[in-house]
Amino acid sequence: MNFRSIIRMFFVLVVFFGGLRSVKAQQTEATPIPEDLLTVAEASQYEATSTSAEVNRFLAACDARAEHVTQFEYGRTSRDQPMTGIVIASSAVTAPPKDDRLVVLLLGNIHSGECDGKEALLMLARELTLNPNHPWLQKLIIVMAPNYNADGNDNMAPDNRPGQIGPLRGMGKRETAQGFDLNRDFMKLETPEGRALVRLIDRWNPHVFIDCHTTNGSIHRYPLTYDIAHNPAVASELRDYLRNTMMPEVTRSMKSAGVDTFYYGNFSMDYTRWETYGFEPRYSIEYLALRGRIGILSESYSYTDYKTRIDVTREFVRRCLDFTVQDSDRIAALLTSMEKGFVEVAATKPSDLQIAVDAQMAPFDRKEVVLGRLPNSETPKDYEVEFWGNFQPKHSVPLPWAYVIPAEESKVLANLQAHGIHVEQLQKSVKAKVRIQTVASSRRNARAFQGHNLVTVTANSREEERELPAGTLIVRTAQPLGRVAVWLLEPTSVDGLTTWNFFDHALKEGSDFPVMSIGDPSSLPLVKVAAPDTSR
Repeated sequence: MNFRSIIRMFFVLVVFFGGLRSVKAQQTEATPIPEDLLTVAEASQYEATSTSAEVNRFLAACDARAEHVTQFEYGRTSRDQPMTGIVIASSAVTAPPKDDRLVVLLLGNIHSGECDGKEALLMLARELTLNPNHPWLQKLIIVMAPNYNADGNDNMAPDNRPGQIGPLRGMGKRETAQGFDLNRDFMKLETPEGRALVRLIDRWNPHVFIDCHTTNGSIHRYPLTYDIAHNPAVASELRDYLRNTMMPEVTRSMKSAGVDTFYYGNFSMDYTRWETYGFEPRYSIEYLALRGRIGILSESYSYTDYKTRIDVTREFVRRCLDFTVQDSDRIAALLTSMEKGFVEVAATKPSDLQIAVDAQMAPFDRKEVVLGRLPNSETPKDYEVEFWGNFQPKHSVPLPWAYVIPAEESKVLANLQAHGIHVEQLQKSVKAKVRIQTVASSRRNARAFQGHNLVTVTANSREEERELPAGTLIVRTAQPLGRVAVWLLEPTSVDGLTTWNFFDHALKEGSDFPVMSIGDPSSLPLVKVAAPDTSR
């Protein structure tokens, strides 16, 4: 698309969406805005977005102004920029307290050209800073990381997001300084940013996670769409709660604020389908759900104006937090019950569970009406469509009691520990009945993706007794991250360590895959492998 086409699209779409209803926020900031807590977006009349230094100064101003707000650094980017956030609670906290409050993690700028979420979260941070008695803080501890991709954020240019309406002075880039998409890094964890964020997630173990984006795609009439986890390996109770309880109520609440919302997607060419994106845990909300937590995707709409995108993002996060407060007891009970139930089964009868490691998209039973427009027209049209977002298992594996990993697989060990997965090792050699998988086929993509030629494996399995030497690594699945361990370590997982080339050295057809598993609960002489020191 050339520059003239971009400008034409800009003006057409300004008119195109000029009739968008304004957000009728139900909660407003009660006090005048102090100058040091004015966001760059506001101060520039919504022509600019904040640099990383400006974000850090804003968070520092919140910290300095209020005792119940604490700024923190949770990592460093590849260019050694600080990755900063704040935690806001009824009184100052630096670690999850042992009480019944829920922890919420709000993320902005995973894709830095999509800067609406960053600015919206800063406004919410200000609102909470100036109101220590805010009703959210009676039930919630709110952790914010508004500028996740700090390096990408500062690589600003007006043409980084062609077709997006603002900010006029430019926005950051989607990728990190190393060229990685951070929303594809949640399994392989090869970026310093990804490892830092997952350490933060592991530290706070948030009950609810909201990831703020901006989308383009199909022309429709929603200023914001949203999504939840699709992966069929996620506990069905969690998926059902989000689809049948939480998100319908948030949708109704947004409607009461004058904002139509629906699930993220795009029209098929013939307007008969509304199709979502992937199910793999390389994506943030899929990963959080695989960890047994609530993950929500927020997607403001690139073809609405910049101010409206910030407003609707802030309102959507508000409505999600309102609901979380209202249903906090049920959310806590649900997540605790899911985790306890999984760990108990994994410890006693693991083979009772089948874990999907591949899936295929299918339609939901009920058709939906999606608010669109006639092709190449400003005329509104509502389309009755099949909603393709119902992922079904394509390949599943029985949950093992434990995985068995050769001691020399140090890169694998580092990845598992970066996720927060508990790893043990044998104190002495033992004989054990193990499941061994033989590589039947191995296909390596010719085109690189995120610097990797992704690998797909099929395998045949057998059981036999093996001598396991002292020092062999053992990962028991009876732990909160047991589902994540399955996805990482199964050779046929479509988003595991095999996919991301960790085992390329062992994928000769007819050879045994290096990771084995133990199906039944066993008594083994185990000692915990010490976690690496991640302090600076």
